[in-house]
Amino acid sequence: MSNRRGAILPGLFLIFLGGWFLAQNLKVPLPQIQNLWPAFPLVFGLAMLVRYFAEGRREDGLVFIGVTGALIGAFFFAFTLGPLEWGQMGDFWPVFVLIGSAAFFVQWLTQPRNFGLLVPAVLTLGVGGVFLLANTNVLDQRMVEQVARFWPVLLILAGLSTLASYFLRARRNNQ
Repeated sequence: MSNRRGAILPGLFLIFLGGWFLAQNLKVPLPQIQNLWPAFPLVFGLAMLVRYFAEGRREDGLVFIGVTGALIGAFFFAFTLGPLEWGQMGDFWPVFVLIGSAAFFVQWLTQPRNFGLLVPAVLTLGVGGVFLLANTNVLDQRMVEQVARFWPVLLILAGLSTLASYFLRARRNNQ
């Protein structure tokens, strides 16, 4: 069985390569090869997710790596193929933080009893979301100032969540 699985990747690669060269010979407009490098993290991420499901959902860490790789590849494709331009990266860098948030959320979905994964998921969602909204001028300056003043509340909430999780776990273990 493992020998048959080992032939899938080379087979798919040959099909892709043949299709690429055929499209070039038929003068089909294709993106420049230098614009396709985001396919590497994208395919790597998708391969990790496929591996997670193919191996019986045992290695939960593959989910975090897979989601992160796939989303980073997709995000970079937005720059290499459009609609974003590299000069806009200064405005859109918070997407990397949001990708981390998405990876933590999906990781939590594989382990719904591990509420500790929700703490970094929510924190990174809040931080990334606020910075993205501020950088793209969705939030007005007064709102950004208020968020800057009260951001420590997120740390307090994270601490309370961590303590609650600890005490709930300790209570279940004692019963």
